[in-house]
Amino acid sequence: MEEYEINMLQVISDHDYISQRAISNEVGMSLGNVNILIKKFIKTGIVMTEKLDGNKVRYMLTPKGFTYLSKKTLKFIARSYKAVLKIQSHMLDVITSNYTKDELVLLKGEQDEIAEILVQLLKTSGYKYKWIDHEADKYLQWNDPAGNGVFLLKDMSILLE
Repeated sequence: MEEYEINMLQVISDHDYISQRAISNEVGMSLGNVNILIKKFIKTGIVMTEKLDGNKVRYMLTPKGFTYLSKKTLKFIARSYKAVLKIQSHMLDVITSNYTKDELVLLKGEQDEIAEILVQLLKTSGYKYKWIDHEADKYLQWNDPAGNGVFLLKDMSILLE
């Protein structure tokens, strides 16, 4: 829930006028949960409201709200950084226990943020690596009775690309 709180307070901070429905859409929470959190934030002095014409309400962070958002954001960043360090440590253990530095590490899969961490780790640790594409005609897959998949390269030229 903490990540939703941070996101919600950031959305309120970023918009002069925003409805609960718009907050719900931006944060990815139900309208009911947004309403519950806003009531909590108002009660604790983190958010204040200003009544506008009709049923419209303006939400604003109070000074206490800005402080709260800053502290929550710093804690979130610290936890995220620790998680990245833990992932890096695990990746390095897997690499060093399965490869020597003179072997080529073949990478296959989505090139996302985790892949970026892996590539940076391989580079800084002195390992050679190569991405292989997803074309099915470049490798064969064999599934043994135990359910373990093994990929065999059909076309060694991908190692030379």
